[in-house]
Amino acid sequence: MTEEIKQPSAFAERYHAEKLLKKAKKKARKSLQAKGIPKSEATKLVKGAVNQIANKPVKRAAGRGG
Repeated sequence: MTEEIKQPSAFAERYHAEKLLKKAKKKARKSLQAKGIPKSEATKLVKGAVNQIANKPVKRAAGRGG
């Protein structure tokens, strides 16, 4: 009756996260290219945006949460 829930390995989680990030970056670059921005410029913009998100510190709520 006891069912074991199989957790994905750390490798699998990392692989899927990297795959998802790569797909999102490609989609963002392609959408910028569709607006007329050259490929090299679009790549720089996407890379800068991802780095800005990754390096942003997590802020705690300043409100009255408890």
